[in-house]
Amino acid sequence: MAESDQRRYPITGFILVGFPGHQDLQSRLLSLFLIVYILIVLGNVSVLYMVTTDKRLHIPMYFLVANLAAMDMVLTSSVIPEMLVRLIFNIKVILWSNCFIQMYFFHSISTAKILLLTVMAYDRSVAICNPKHYLSLRRDAFFVKLAGLTWVLGMASFLPPIVLTSIFPFCGPNEVDNSFCELLSVMSLICADAISAKFINLVLNVIFVFSSFLTILWFYIKICKIVKVASSEQRKDFATCVGHLLVLSLFFPSLVFYSALFYVSHSLPIIHKASALVYVILSPLFSPIIYIIAAKEIRNKVAKLIRVQKVFPYVGSTVAVESH
Repeated sequence: MAESDQRRYPITGFILVGFPGHQDLQSRLLSLFLIVYILIVLGNVSVLYMVTTDKRLHIPMYFLVANLAAMDMVLTSSVIPEMLVRLIFNIKVILWSNCFIQMYFFHSISTAKILLLTVMAYDRSVAICNPKHYLSLRRDAFFVKLAGLTWVLGMASFLPPIVLTSIFPFCGPNEVDNSFCELLSVMSLICADAISAKFINLVLNVIFVFSSFLTILWFYIKICKIVKVASSEQRKDFATCVGHLLVLSLFFPSLVFYSALFYVSHSLPIIHKASALVYVILSPLFSPIIYIIAAKEIRNKVAKLIRVQKVFPYVGSTVAVESH
């Protein structure tokens, strides 16, 4: 198709291939994603509620956990509800504008989440390695500012490649071989030489993903060195890292797996589609559970709520006794 024809007849939407199959498969996927999405919303709303309503949780670590819960809800809400609507009404086409809006929120919130996880590692590093400096940072609301910065940088970082991608001509069947719109899948449909957009995307991924991973690794190396010669109190503080480490163990492998499979799974595209959904779902689903179990203050708050509601009253009493 000539360039003039592409400009004369601009596309109005993309076809999301998703998981092709019989109606029975679509019904099962609908039930699965609906249940998972409800659990994600309930879990993360619960964390937000507990952190915002309990003054004992108004400390940097839990403020960052609340931000993580908010990001997880925005990330999954940018993908799952639209997917549910398409499964209910058997719709394959997504409008051009909706596709790029979804793409923007998916990538920007993912970036903000990577940055926030790095800030959370810094928070634990300073708290354990330099407690006096940590107290001064708390008084200055330093981590509140850092959390705000992760949102701003995340929302701004992926605008350039997405805007560049939107101005390129698309040709062919306009079929996005995925369940939702994400940058690499949509870029593969560009007719022209999109080296500029691809280069910016590569640079941003290196800057945010690779550098964040190395930074987090450096913070935990510092923590481990301190813990080896630390006092008993500092060793107890190391237990506060467990939740963060578990979330990292879910987030980074799923992100790397999903990104790598785009380049190596052309013969089995269903694997890449599944890995993309695992990335969207896995960490947001289990992060609230991890922090409720791993963080004593949140665990005690849950036990108190259960006791107040007079549901399994002995659970609350047992946790309260153990905390003493």
